[in-house]
Amino acid sequence: MSISVITNRSAMHALRQLNSSKPELEDIQARMNTGRKINGARDNGAIYGMAQTLRSDISGWGAVTDSLDTAISTGEVALSATEALNDLLLEMKEKALEAADPAMDSRGRSILNEDFTVLRNQIDTVVRNAQFNGINLIDGSATGIYPVTDVNGGHSVSMQGFDLRVGGSDSSVTATTVIDPLEAAREALERIKDTLDAQNLITNHFGGRIRTMETTRTLAVNTSDVLAKNLGNLVDADLGKEAARLQAAQTKQQLRVQALNIANQIPTFAARLFGQ
Repeated sequence: MSISVITNRSAMHALRQLNSSKPELEDIQARMNTGRKINGARDNGAIYGMAQTLRSDISGWGAVTDSLDTAISTGEVALSATEALNDLLLEMKEKALEAADPAMDSRGRSILNEDFTVLRNQIDTVVRNAQFNGINLIDGSATGIYPVTDVNGGHSVSMQGFDLRVGGSDSSVTATTVIDPLEAAREALERIKDTLDAQNLITNHFGGRIRTMETTRTLAVNTSDVLAKNLGNLVDADLGKEAARLQAAQTKQQLRVQALNIANQIPTFAARLFGQ
């Protein structure tokens, strides 16, 4: 190898090697800081694109879960209120049965009618309170709810709205339903029976749709978990390996510094050949 005091080729080569250590160390440190081996398109464009698609799908399934959670809660409130209405109607039916007895005197029927009226007026109170997130499924204000069930914005599950207010379209009990006199008691009994039959169907509707939504939500959560696992396989860094690589890269950097120091001394050795 030729020796020159003007152009130190060995030092230039050692400097290039040393400079190459910097981006290698930066890449390793970036992976360790973020926990990801793919932090951008420059690391691996194809893998980064796949990862972004997975992130989009995971975010979409998160939105599906939120939508179903809201729908389930709304349905549970409506179901609970409908069950409470059933209890009220059963009490009203009991009093109507007593009042429909021809042997009941007018005073006794009048007392029963007062209790009956109180129970009838409680129906609208229960219905008004059956609201969640601004939606009431039993006061006639909502035609139904249609939660998002997939990342494409599908609505494969819905829950219908009803009107269970006194005088509502799904209730035979009206504001004038009473159990005094005897004829009114008999009419009230028939109205209550019809309303109970209708509300049993409504309760079944709410219960069935809630179960379906819960199943759909479970599927959404499981799908999101699988996608998150696949995303991790694509972009997550093995920190144990990265720590070993960091140590190796730091060692190489130190050796290259030493090599550069030695190369920088070559012109001095050349000068000494001439007794300088």
